Amino acid sequence: MSSWSGRLFPKGTKQAEFLKLYSRIFNTVEGNTTFYALPREEVVSRWREDTPDDFRFCFKFPKAVTHEKLLKDVDDVAASFIERVAPLGDKLGTLVLQLPPRFGIRQLERLGTFLTGLPKQHRYAVELRHPVFFAAGPEEREAADLLRSVGVDTVIMDARGLHATSSEALAEVRDRKPNLPIVMRATGPQPIVRCVPHEIWSEGARFVEPWIEQVTRWIGEGKQPYFFVHAPDDTFAPENAYRFHAMLAARASVGTLPPWEGKLKEGPLGGDGQLGLF
Repeated sequence: MSSWSGRLFPKGTKQAEFLKLYSRIFNTVEGNTTFYALPREEVVSRWREDTPDDFRFCFKFPKAVTHEKLLKDVDDVAASFIERVAPLGDKLGTLVLQLPPRFGIRQLERLGTFLTGLPKQHRYAVELRHPVFFAAGPEEREAADLLRSVGVDTVIMDARGLHATSSEALAEVRDRKPNLPIVMRATGPQPIVRCVPHEIWSEGARFVEPWIEQVTRWIGEGKQPYFFVHAPDDTFAPENAYRFHAMLAARASVGTLPPWEGKLKEGPLGGDGQLGLF
Protein backbone atom coordinates (compact mmCIF):
# COMPACT_ATOMS: atom_id res chain seq x y z
CA MET A 1 0.00 0.00 0.00
CA SER A 2 1.57 3.26 -1.13
CA SER A 3 -0.32 5.10 1.65
CA TRP A 4 1.71 3.20 4.25
CA SER A 5 4.88 4.98 3.16
CA GLY A 6 5.65 7.69 5.67
CA ARG A 7 3.54 5.98 8.33
CA LEU A 8 4.29 2.27 8.73
CA PHE A 9 7.33 2.55 6.47
CA PRO A 10 9.86 5.38 6.22
CA LYS A 11 8.87 8.16 3.88
CA GLY A 12 10.00 7.48 0.32
CA THR A 13 10.07 3.68 0.72
CA LYS A 14 9.81 1.99 -2.67
CA GLN A 15 7.14 -0.64 -3.26
CA ALA A 16 9.79 -3.28 -3.92
CA GLU A 17 10.92 -2.88 -0.31
CA PHE A 18 7.47 -3.10 1.29
CA LEU A 19 7.48 -6.84 2.02
CA LYS A 20 10.95 -6.81 3.51
CA LEU A 21 10.03 -4.00 5.90
CA TYR A 22 6.55 -5.36 6.61
CA SER A 23 8.00 -8.75 7.61
CA ARG A 24 10.19 -7.05 10.22
CA ILE A 25 7.05 -5.68 11.89
CA PHE A 26 4.37 -8.36 11.41
CA ASN A 27 4.91 -12.11 11.11
CA THR A 28 2.18 -13.07 8.61
CA VAL A 29 0.66 -11.74 5.41
CA GLU A 30 -2.46 -12.66 3.46
CA GLY A 31 -1.64 -13.43 -0.16
CA ASN A 32 -4.64 -12.25 -2.14
CA THR A 33 -2.83 -11.95 -5.48
CA THR A 34 -2.82 -15.73 -5.98
CA PHE A 35 -6.61 -15.56 -6.25
CA TYR A 36 -6.13 -13.80 -9.58
CA ALA A 37 -2.85 -15.16 -10.95
CA LEU A 38 0.08 -17.35 -9.98
CA PRO A 39 3.27 -15.54 -9.02
CA ARG A 40 6.36 -16.12 -11.14
CA GLU A 41 8.91 -18.57 -9.75
CA GLU A 42 11.50 -15.84 -9.31
CA VAL A 43 9.00 -13.77 -7.33
CA VAL A 44 8.36 -16.64 -4.92
CA SER A 45 12.13 -17.02 -4.49
CA ARG A 46 12.44 -13.34 -3.71
CA TRP A 47 9.65 -13.57 -1.14
CA ARG A 48 11.53 -16.35 0.60
CA GLU A 49 14.80 -14.38 0.56
CA ASP A 50 13.26 -11.13 1.79
CA THR A 51 11.51 -12.48 4.91
CA PRO A 52 12.67 -13.82 8.29
CA ASP A 53 12.54 -17.52 9.14
CA ASP A 54 9.43 -17.15 11.33
CA PHE A 55 7.40 -15.28 8.70
CA ARG A 56 4.35 -16.99 7.17
CA PHE A 57 2.47 -16.49 3.88
CA CYS A 58 -1.23 -17.41 3.82
CA PHE A 59 -2.32 -17.61 0.18
CA LYS A 60 -5.78 -17.93 -1.36
CA PHE A 61 -6.44 -20.68 -3.87
CA PRO A 62 -7.02 -19.31 -7.40
CA LYS A 63 -10.54 -18.21 -8.26
CA ALA A 64 -10.54 -20.79 -11.07
CA VAL A 65 -10.63 -23.41 -8.32
CA THR A 66 -13.12 -21.82 -5.94
CA HIS A 67 -15.35 -19.41 -7.85
CA GLU A 68 -15.31 -20.46 -11.50
CA LYS A 69 -15.49 -24.23 -11.16
CA LEU A 70 -16.65 -24.61 -7.54
CA LEU A 71 -13.99 -27.28 -6.84
CA LYS A 72 -15.13 -29.46 -9.76
CA ASP A 73 -12.44 -30.84 -12.13
CA VAL A 74 -9.79 -28.53 -10.69
CA ASP A 75 -7.10 -30.95 -9.53
CA ASP A 76 -4.56 -29.72 -12.11
CA VAL A 77 -5.13 -26.04 -11.30
CA ALA A 78 -4.92 -26.66 -7.56
CA ALA A 79 -1.76 -28.75 -7.97
CA SER A 80 -0.10 -26.01 -10.06
CA PHE A 81 -0.91 -23.43 -7.39
CA ILE A 82 0.50 -25.52 -4.55
CA GLU A 83 3.57 -26.43 -6.57
CA ARG A 84 4.26 -22.76 -7.30
CA VAL A 85 4.17 -21.60 -3.66
CA ALA A 86 5.70 -24.76 -2.10
CA PRO A 87 9.30 -23.47 -2.49
CA LEU A 88 8.56 -21.13 0.41
CA GLY A 89 9.04 -24.20 2.61
CA ASP A 90 8.42 -23.54 6.29
CA LYS A 91 7.34 -19.99 5.44
CA LEU A 92 4.25 -21.33 3.71
CA GLY A 93 1.38 -20.89 6.14
CA THR A 94 -2.24 -21.95 5.77
CA LEU A 95 -3.67 -22.12 2.25
CA VAL A 96 -7.18 -20.68 2.09
CA LEU A 97 -10.22 -21.80 0.13
CA GLN A 98 -12.55 -18.81 0.01
CA LEU A 99 -15.81 -20.13 -1.42
CA PRO A 100 -18.50 -17.92 -2.99
CA PRO A 101 -22.03 -17.44 -1.59
CA ARG A 102 -23.49 -19.83 -4.17
CA PHE A 103 -21.42 -22.72 -2.78
CA GLY A 104 -24.06 -24.29 -0.54
CA ILE A 105 -25.05 -27.50 1.14
CA ARG A 106 -25.39 -29.38 -2.16
CA GLN A 107 -21.69 -28.88 -2.80
CA LEU A 108 -20.52 -29.86 0.68
CA GLU A 109 -19.71 -33.44 -0.30
CA ARG A 110 -17.60 -32.05 -3.14
CA LEU A 111 -15.70 -29.94 -0.63
CA GLY A 112 -14.91 -33.02 1.45
CA THR A 113 -13.63 -34.91 -1.58
CA PHE A 114 -11.46 -31.99 -2.62
CA LEU A 115 -9.96 -31.50 0.84
CA THR A 116 -9.10 -35.16 1.35
CA GLY A 117 -7.26 -35.16 -1.98
CA LEU A 118 -4.94 -32.28 -1.10
CA PRO A 119 -1.28 -32.87 -0.16
CA LYS A 120 -1.09 -33.67 3.53
CA GLN A 121 2.10 -31.72 4.23
CA HIS A 122 0.32 -28.36 4.08
CA ARG A 123 -2.34 -26.72 6.24
CA TYR A 124 -5.67 -25.59 4.80
CA ALA A 125 -8.60 -23.44 5.87
CA VAL A 126 -12.05 -22.86 4.38
CA GLU A 127 -14.16 -19.71 4.32
CA LEU A 128 -17.82 -20.46 3.61
CA ARG A 129 -20.16 -17.62 2.62
CA HIS A 130 -23.53 -19.25 1.92
CA PRO A 131 -26.09 -18.08 4.54
CA VAL A 132 -27.20 -21.67 5.23
CA PHE A 133 -23.90 -22.32 7.01
CA PHE A 134 -24.64 -19.50 9.50
CA ALA A 135 -28.26 -20.31 10.35
CA ALA A 136 -27.58 -22.46 13.44
CA GLY A 137 -29.16 -25.43 11.69
CA PRO A 138 -28.01 -28.91 10.67
CA GLU A 139 -26.17 -27.53 7.62
CA GLU A 140 -23.96 -25.41 9.84
CA ARG A 141 -23.14 -28.38 12.07
CA GLU A 142 -22.54 -30.64 9.08
CA ALA A 143 -20.02 -28.23 7.58
CA ALA A 144 -18.17 -27.83 10.90
CA ASP A 145 -18.08 -31.61 11.42
CA LEU A 146 -16.67 -32.08 7.92
CA LEU A 147 -13.82 -29.63 8.49
CA ARG A 148 -13.00 -31.20 11.86
CA SER A 149 -12.98 -34.69 10.37
CA VAL A 150 -10.30 -33.76 7.82
CA GLY A 151 -8.32 -31.48 10.16
CA VAL A 152 -9.02 -28.32 8.21
CA ASP A 153 -9.33 -24.90 9.84
CA THR A 154 -12.15 -22.38 9.54
CA VAL A 155 -11.80 -18.84 8.22
CA ILE A 156 -14.12 -16.40 10.01
CA MET A 157 -14.87 -13.18 8.16
CA ASP A 158 -15.99 -10.44 10.54
CA ALA A 159 -17.17 -7.35 8.66
CA ARG A 160 -19.68 -6.16 11.25
CA GLY A 161 -17.78 -2.97 11.88
CA LEU A 162 -17.68 -2.15 8.18
CA HIS A 163 -21.40 -2.79 7.81
CA ALA A 164 -22.13 -0.57 10.82
CA THR A 165 -20.91 2.50 8.97
CA SER A 166 -23.20 4.46 6.65
CA SER A 167 -20.42 6.19 4.75
CA GLU A 168 -21.38 6.50 1.08
CA ALA A 169 -17.69 6.36 0.16
CA LEU A 170 -17.56 2.81 1.50
CA ALA A 171 -20.74 1.55 -0.15
CA GLU A 172 -18.88 -0.44 -2.80
CA VAL A 173 -16.57 -2.00 -0.19
CA ARG A 174 -19.57 -3.02 1.95
CA ASP A 175 -21.23 -4.64 -1.04
CA ARG A 176 -18.18 -6.87 -1.56
CA LYS A 177 -17.95 -8.08 2.04
CA PRO A 178 -20.38 -10.62 3.53
CA ASN A 179 -22.64 -9.48 6.34
CA LEU A 180 -23.17 -12.80 8.08
CA PRO A 181 -23.53 -13.92 11.72
CA ILE A 182 -20.25 -14.54 13.49
CA VAL A 183 -19.59 -18.01 14.84
CA MET A 184 -16.40 -18.06 16.91
CA ARG A 185 -15.61 -21.67 16.12
CA ALA A 186 -12.31 -23.43 15.53
CA THR A 187 -12.31 -26.71 13.58
CA GLY A 188 -8.53 -27.10 13.62
CA PRO A 189 -5.43 -25.90 15.48
CA GLN A 190 -4.95 -22.67 13.50
CA PRO A 191 -8.25 -20.79 13.07
CA ILE A 192 -8.15 -17.69 10.90
CA VAL A 193 -10.06 -14.48 11.60
CA ARG A 194 -10.32 -11.76 8.95
CA CYS A 195 -11.61 -8.61 10.66
CA VAL A 196 -12.68 -5.45 8.83
CA PRO A 197 -13.52 -2.96 11.58
CA HIS A 198 -15.45 0.31 11.43
CA GLU A 199 -13.63 3.12 9.60
CA ILE A 200 -13.42 4.89 12.98
CA TRP A 201 -11.88 2.41 15.40
CA SER A 202 -13.65 3.67 18.53
CA GLU A 203 -17.05 3.43 16.81
CA GLY A 204 -16.64 -0.29 16.15
CA ALA A 205 -14.69 -1.36 19.23
CA ARG A 206 -17.71 -3.33 20.50
CA PHE A 207 -17.27 -5.72 17.58
CA VAL A 208 -13.53 -6.16 18.08
CA GLU A 209 -13.36 -6.51 21.86
CA PRO A 210 -15.02 -9.97 22.07
CA TRP A 211 -12.26 -11.33 19.87
CA ILE A 212 -9.72 -10.55 22.58
CA GLU A 213 -11.33 -13.07 24.91
CA GLN A 214 -11.78 -15.65 22.16
CA VAL A 215 -8.24 -15.41 20.80
CA THR A 216 -6.88 -15.53 24.35
CA ARG A 217 -8.92 -18.69 24.95
CA TRP A 218 -7.64 -20.30 21.76
CA ILE A 219 -4.06 -19.54 22.73
CA GLY A 220 -4.69 -21.04 26.17
CA GLU A 221 -5.95 -24.20 24.45
CA GLY A 222 -2.69 -24.50 22.54
CA LYS A 223 -4.07 -23.23 19.24
CA GLN A 224 -2.14 -20.84 17.00
CA PRO A 225 -4.74 -18.50 15.54
CA TYR A 226 -4.14 -16.08 12.71
CA PHE A 227 -5.85 -12.71 13.17
CA PHE A 228 -5.78 -10.35 10.22
CA VAL A 229 -6.97 -6.80 10.88
CA HIS A 230 -7.95 -4.80 7.82
CA ALA A 231 -9.48 -1.39 7.18
CA PRO A 232 -12.23 -0.50 4.70
CA ASP A 233 -9.64 0.41 2.06
CA ASP A 234 -6.64 -0.90 4.05
CA THR A 235 -5.13 2.58 4.39
CA PHE A 236 -5.38 2.42 8.17
CA ALA A 237 -4.91 -1.34 8.47
CA PRO A 238 -1.49 -0.98 10.18
CA GLU A 239 -2.93 1.32 12.85
CA ASN A 240 -5.81 -1.10 13.41
CA ALA A 241 -3.38 -4.01 13.71
CA TYR A 242 -1.35 -2.13 16.31
CA ARG A 243 -4.49 -1.32 18.28
CA PHE A 244 -5.68 -4.91 18.28
CA HIS A 245 -2.24 -6.20 19.24
CA ALA A 246 -2.06 -3.80 22.20
CA MET A 247 -5.46 -5.00 23.43
CA LEU A 248 -4.52 -8.65 23.03
CA ALA A 249 -1.06 -8.24 24.57
CA ALA A 250 -2.74 -7.11 27.80
CA ARG A 251 -4.35 -10.56 28.05
CA ALA A 252 -2.03 -13.02 26.33
CA SER A 253 1.63 -13.56 25.55
CA VAL A 254 1.83 -12.52 21.91
CA GLY A 255 5.22 -10.82 21.71
CA THR A 256 5.83 -7.17 20.93
CA LEU A 257 5.66 -4.91 17.92
CA PRO A 258 8.21 -2.24 17.07
CA PRO A 259 7.20 1.17 18.46
CA TRP A 260 4.96 3.15 16.13
CA GLU A 261 6.92 6.24 15.16
CA GLY A 262 4.02 8.62 14.55
CA LYS A 263 0.51 9.27 15.74
CA LEU A 264 -1.99 6.49 15.35
CA LYS A 265 -4.75 8.14 13.39
CA GLU A 266 -8.35 7.21 14.11
CA GLY A 267 -9.31 7.18 10.46
CA PRO A 268 -10.42 9.57 7.76
CA LEU A 269 -13.28 10.98 9.86
CA GLY A 270 -11.86 10.65 13.33
CA GLY A 271 -9.38 13.40 14.04
CA ASP A 272 -5.84 12.57 15.15
CA GLY A 273 -6.94 9.86 17.61
CA GLN A 274 -3.50 9.58 19.19
CA LEU A 275 -3.04 6.49 21.34
CA GLY A 276 -0.27 5.69 23.79
CA LEU A 277 0.38 2.08 22.88
CA PHE A 278 3.98 1.71 24.02
